[in-house]
Amino acid sequence: MALDPGVRLGHYTILAKIGEGGMGEVYRANDTRLGRDVALKVLPAEMARNVDRLARFQREARAVAALNHPHIVTIYSVEESAPSTGSEQGIHFFTMELVEGQSLDRMIPSGGLSADRLLPIAVQIADALATAHDKGIVHRDLKPANVMVAADGRVKVLDFGLAKVGLAPAQSAESIATALQTSEGVVMGTVPYMSPEQVAGRAMDHRTDIFSLGVILYEMASGQRPFQGASSIELASAILRDTPPLVSDLRAGLPVSLARLVQRCLDKDPGQRVQNARELATEFRDVSRQVSQAKGTPPSAQSGAMGSSAMRRDEGFWIAVLPFKYTGTNGDLTALAEGLSEDIVTGLARFSYLRVISRSSTLRYVHETADVRTVGTQIGARYVMEGSLRQAGSQLRISVQLADAVTGAHLWAEAFDRRFQPDQIFDMQDELIPRIVSTCADTFGVLARSIGDAVRGKNPTELSPYEALMRGFAYHHRLNAGEHAAARDALERAVEQAPGNADCWAMLSWVYSHEFGHGFNPKPESLERALVAARRAVDLAPSSHLALQALGVVLFFRKDIAGCVNAAERAMALNPLDGSNEAIFLITFTGDWERGCALIQRAMELNPHHPGWYRLMFSFNEYRQANYAAALDEAVKANAPGFFWTNVMLSAVHAQLGELEAARRAARDLLAQKPDFAASGRETIEKWLDPEFSAHLIEGLRKAGLEIGARG
Repeated sequence: MALDPGVRLGHYTILAKIGEGGMGEVYRANDTRLGRDVALKVLPAEMARNVDRLARFQREARAVAALNHPHIVTIYSVEESAPSTGSEQGIHFFTMELVEGQSLDRMIPSGGLSADRLLPIAVQIADALATAHDKGIVHRDLKPANVMVAADGRVKVLDFGLAKVGLAPAQSAESIATALQTSEGVVMGTVPYMSPEQVAGRAMDHRTDIFSLGVILYEMASGQRPFQGASSIELASAILRDTPPLVSDLRAGLPVSLARLVQRCLDKDPGQRVQNARELATEFRDVSRQVSQAKGTPPSAQSGAMGSSAMRRDEGFWIAVLPFKYTGTNGDLTALAEGLSEDIVTGLARFSYLRVISRSSTLRYVHETADVRTVGTQIGARYVMEGSLRQAGSQLRISVQLADAVTGAHLWAEAFDRRFQPDQIFDMQDELIPRIVSTCADTFGVLARSIGDAVRGKNPTELSPYEALMRGFAYHHRLNAGEHAAARDALERAVEQAPGNADCWAMLSWVYSHEFGHGFNPKPESLERALVAARRAVDLAPSSHLALQALGVVLFFRKDIAGCVNAAERAMALNPLDGSNEAIFLITFTGDWERGCALIQRAMELNPHHPGWYRLMFSFNEYRQANYAAALDEAVKANAPGFFWTNVMLSAVHAQLGELEAARRAARDLLAQKPDFAASGRETIEKWLDPEFSAHLIEGLRKAGLEIGARG
């Protein structure tokens, strides 16, 4: 039944009809309780009458509602209500985020979109798919009409995981063919974007969405669909049979790398397609960088692999993961070797500040052998990771190493010995990938330290925006006023040069927050500047875990605990492989010490090269419980004498234990680091700790002979 403007469903007032599709009619409605407009979709009556289908829909809607991704439309609720028109018939509907913008099918011109317009959209769709696929949710009705693009270029994917409710997973080829024949002469809305396995009624997984995205990309790039047919049945046959020409053959000027990537998405065999959406997003970003670099470059320098390699060498600090080597005949181990290298690339790509070369650029080394310097020259990589698998009986050794391709120096290497059990290969990958990725990629990982050290010696005024970003990481590795000043100068210049760089804004926000939190080089309105920078970062990159970390930090210092925790949780969900995520410390300081310390323990296990001050959090936790001997043990183990908080803890703990000579010695060291601490210490401590804990810590410092000033 159609709903007229003014009709109420529960506390929703219908404002206007805005669309219609296979999943029902869509209305703009006002949520009178929260005072906001929402999109309200009424489910088809046949679904509402079928108890099993309705229950299945409600289960899947709850799963989609939990995705919480900036490029997936948020589902608010699934409800049933009778309309205010007097009808007793209950209407089943769900409410979701109202997206203001234009659907992608209305944006594609006859000649297609330009590469620099197409690629940002492609990246956002692939990111959305990756998050859903990680949760086991497959769209199965991906098409331009289900993609909304806002005026500022932000993408939202609609009907995620909901369209599949209407299609039984075990439909036969005959039943689908019959359905197609019933509409012969009319091309069904979703058929042009179906995968071959979907058309044939075979089992489907997440790779069906990869194919559908390939069709969308082909249409975006060329203005026409890759498969044609005068009727739905002819179109389905074309999907099963035809190989479309490269989009670069249809439209001059498109990057060949983009055309080949689209073609890989359209492979009839799911096993030969790009295998996951996160890898696809990484490759889109790679192509996007090539397009950006190529602007204004002579055509002769734009084409071919050597052009890409030269661009990477000019940019610097690119990372390549070579296919892991296994020379035996065990098919399971061959698959494990492929899976490890693929998942490491995917994992590294989660860290926006790393420049990761796509897997397609390294596949040549499956059968080629070359030293790291040669590889670096050939593909423009500064860092090269390689690995190998060896089996001896039931024992398996996986060796991984990371090298600097410029100097040939080995930066990190580790061997993992495991008992080989074929039915536990995925479990082994799930255990090893986070350790390998976090050790190399997190804030204190091998890569951030190496890049940070490489740019640290440069004059801040000579750093590129990317180098300034990595200079920010170098500050985090040392946490002192001198490093802070250099990082702040470099980052302020970087955001002037590159105002669209979300990572630079996030790092600048972090540095501004530390003006306030640690008292490094304070200037007026540090938190206000930190909040502006963090919000700019989130606006530019809503799915950046780095941006959300920065936002969480500034909200913590502004005492917006609910906002802080929300940002922290989102940051952790967006990149669970980041053991160094600032969010884990925010969880602790907001009062959840048990969970926070457990997260810190996991971070230390993921990256054994973590900074010593991680253990200070355990010292804080023991101190607040008056376990002074344990607090002292943790502070000593931290072995971070250059960080003033270490001497804060040593002074207070020794004093509480009655070890006054040691307490006074630590207090003198503290004042050497921060001469004004007696006057500013209370303010600094209360920025981080709750009032009760602050008073307890100040009590210990006073016993150590530090006359901490009264509250101003």
